[in-house]
Amino acid sequence: MESYLLLAARCLLAVVFAAAFFGKVRGASRFRQFTASIRTLGVLPEGLARHAAAVIVVGEGATAVLLATPFAPRLGFALAAALLTVFVGVVVRAIRAGVIAECRCFGRKGSVMSTAMLVRNLLLMACALPGALLAPPAPAASPGLAALALLAGLAGAIGFVRYYDVVVRAIMTRNSPAAPV
Repeated sequence: MESYLLLAARCLLAVVFAAAFFGKVRGASRFRQFTASIRTLGVLPEGLARHAAAVIVVGEGATAVLLATPFAPRLGFALAAALLTVFVGVVVRAIRAGVIAECRCFGRKGSVMSTAMLVRNLLLMACALPGALLAPPAPAASPGLAALALLAGLAGAIGFVRYYDVVVRAIMTRNSPAAPV
């Protein structure tokens, strides 16, 4: 069972990091907007924002490749966990400093760095850590269960990439005291 859970987590993270990578490199304007979001955080000197953006994009691409191929999935999980640790730290710093910065996590207009984004990154980290820390599992014995694990990972990734912010906004609007009854 462990191998199928790790396979689902591997698929989920590979798709999420691939979406983040391709979303930022799809066009020069998307990469510039991502770089601008890093500048807005005010963590790095002005000249380093572009370099940091490039390192993040390369890291996201490498993570997706390592997780998607059979060569080094454990390294892919470890790289995902490392990147997510950085992302968690950046979001925590932005929240504490009251910096209003869009994430542009997937290259397009994103949500403002908030507790919801922190939760998303922690949930993704919960998927990455077991793969980075546990011994590599035996190959999946059942092709049918492996296919289900891959489908579950893909569905989870689509949920994080496409619908997470929408669901958070809907919950926040519904729980807001100003929301219509």
